[in-house]
Amino acid sequence: YNEYKSYLRMGKRKLKTPDVLSLDTSENDQTLDKDYKGMGVVYVGHIPKSFQENEMKQFFGQFGDILKLRLSRSKKTAESKGYAFILFEDEDVAKIAADTMNNYILCGRVLKCQFIPMNKVHKDTFKGANRTFKKIDWQGKHKKVHNKVKTVEEHQKTVKRLLNKDEKRRRRFAALGIDYQFPGYSLTAPKKSSKIVFEDIASTEEETSMQ
Repeated sequence: YNEYKSYLRMGKRKLKTPDVLSLDTSENDQTLDKDYKGMGVVYVGHIPKSFQENEMKQFFGQFGDILKLRLSRSKKTAESKGYAFILFEDEDVAKIAADTMNNYILCGRVLKCQFIPMNKVHKDTFKGANRTFKKIDWQGKHKKVHNKVKTVEEHQKTVKRLLNKDEKRRRRFAALGIDYQFPGYSLTAPKKSSKIVFEDIASTEEETSMQ
């Protein structure tokens, strides 16, 4: 079963880095053909994880001047997704780079390169390109939220939610014909105080005298 799950995860990873991109665009899609005439875009897939932006610029810069490069990264982990888009200053250079580097073996992986005409490149393809990716410490953020001291209202809301969960479990067991009793959260949930709080007599007398 574990091998099957890992196989499924491998399949999902493969879908993220296709060998060939679909160049079909709808009529509503805005492309870069007007602003980037004479330039060329190359899609690069199956990129090794150790091959980052700086390495890619040095490697593909051998073919010609690179204006923009965007390596797709995960927003959660900041790790490379294995594919990138490169904007060359010259269209012919982009075509040569794509033809030369397609099926090139790099760090044990077979690169997949494809030239993309400008009228097929979406306007947001290079959004955030040439910008240092800042990794967000999501674990630290969630840790702060989890360890935050709750107010009385927040605590009461949490208790109510946990008690409702217990009640739903009991109904589910009863619907299945299972006679199973368990204390649940109600055993450890803080109970409302039964103490009688008396108002300060002195403060009450002052209020009545002021009236």
